[in-house]
Amino acid sequence: MGENKRKIFAAAALCAVICVICTGCYNQEADWDEGLPVAATTQPGPTVSYMTEETTESEEPVTFPSSETTKRTAAAETGPELATTTTTTSGTTAEGDISTVSGVPNVPIGEFTSSTALDLGTANSSRTEEQSSSSGTAVTYSGQSGTSSAGSGSSGTSDSTGTPETTVGTTAAGGTLTADGSTSNNLERPYSYGFLTEKQKYIYDLIIDAAEKHSTTISISSSMNVTSDDYCGVYQIIYDDEQALFYIDTKMQYAVNSSTKNISSATMFYKYSAEQTSTMRAEIDTAVNGILAMITPDMTDYDKVKLFNDVLASTVEYDESAANCRDIYGVFVDKKAICGGYSKAFSYLCGKVGIETVTVTGDADGQPHMWNKVKIGNKWYNVDVTYAVSNGRDGGYVRYDYFCVPDSMLSSSRSVYDQVYEYPAADDDSQSYYAKNGLVADNFDKVREILKKQIVECSETKERVVQVKCADSQVFNEAVTNLFGSQKQALDILDETLDDAVNKYDCGVVNYNHDSTSMVIKLFLEYV
Repeated sequence: MGENKRKIFAAAALCAVICVICTGCYNQEADWDEGLPVAATTQPGPTVSYMTEETTESEEPVTFPSSETTKRTAAAETGPELATTTTTTSGTTAEGDISTVSGVPNVPIGEFTSSTALDLGTANSSRTEEQSSSSGTAVTYSGQSGTSSAGSGSSGTSDSTGTPETTVGTTAAGGTLTADGSTSNNLERPYSYGFLTEKQKYIYDLIIDAAEKHSTTISISSSMNVTSDDYCGVYQIIYDDEQALFYIDTKMQYAVNSSTKNISSATMFYKYSAEQTSTMRAEIDTAVNGILAMITPDMTDYDKVKLFNDVLASTVEYDESAANCRDIYGVFVDKKAICGGYSKAFSYLCGKVGIETVTVTGDADGQPHMWNKVKIGNKWYNVDVTYAVSNGRDGGYVRYDYFCVPDSMLSSSRSVYDQVYEYPAADDDSQSYYAKNGLVADNFDKVREILKKQIVECSETKERVVQVKCADSQVFNEAVTNLFGSQKQALDILDETLDDAVNKYDCGVVNYNHDSTSMVIKLFLEYV
């Protein structure tokens, strides 16, 4: 912890004889503030209308009047939801004097999730020598909804010296190598676990073991010298990255030895009873198994990632008022989520089939947001499921503007928050939807060619969305001006392609959208 964090902890008072009970709550839900997309309307008569979908800032059309539209901006939570407590310290050991803090102010973002912005273009996955020694390992455990089952040798137990006894194996390609040498597709620990120190892993495994058993008490060995900073930092990582533990609370409680200032025990709190949690797990399992059943033997990792992205974007409603919108239960069962829920659910699904992901917290256009990085082959890519959710007026199509894109595409509009580990660099664009489907244009003539071909193909099934991605900002700006400026070439393209279209469309109206961040231009066909 930095000096500022130590000052925060030192600000509260603590009194106890042997151990002092320190309780803190962060019960206020994070105010994730994305607005729901509102249907855009099109004015009657021959016109070109600017349609705004949920996207980053886009330039307005040059000269055409636009229809009345409403835009959903980038995900705009006021900050990541913190699973944390405010600890207290004390110089007194007055006998019988115990202070309990039942409610504390909202903890600043910088407490456990640094708000320091990192440039996405320069972020990389290099690890320190200490971190590298433990990377690529996973504590093997199994159980309902991807959580571990208690038992001999399970993670979280410790010997008399306080050293955790864990069953560990080196991660193999396509799965996790277990102690008996077999492989499992289900990833057993998140990306962040490989960066933890031995002490942090000890804390991590204790919390996991308690959560899986729905236990309320955790005993911590004095020889491990676990401080409140250690415990709270690890708890935050678990809260963010262990999606199966949707039922753990943001409130925690622990006892601090007044002489050593180290934690001797901790108390776990849960949102639901053990019985309720079991029922909810079963509901999640049913929904998840239904999605996994869509996977066919010939699917590549890319195909699976796209499947998960498409299912979540097309079946889960964005709803910031939903009770469980931040966790996987809200996504898989309630079918309502915000960006935190979408991100966790995407990671959960990928983990089930052995695809490694990272949940990223940062800013998008100045607003706090969550998205993912996913590893396909040996390379990492950004996937933003929230931004794949489209305007309902357009039939709920899946947007691919932010699917498998590199850091460089996001570097001008996004930054990431500092963590105890570094996010892996995503510097490849070969798996983006537009690159894989030949929809990238490096000049305006190519833009016209792709749009005309797309119109004909879309007309076969009455697909409304016609789209092209520009290779750079110069091509993008030229295309926007030519298509929607005084030349009105968007209308010309519709006229030129109509004869080849299987199902005819209205050539007198063009609804369109363009995103200056992704440099994607879309036309929305109106079939007659």
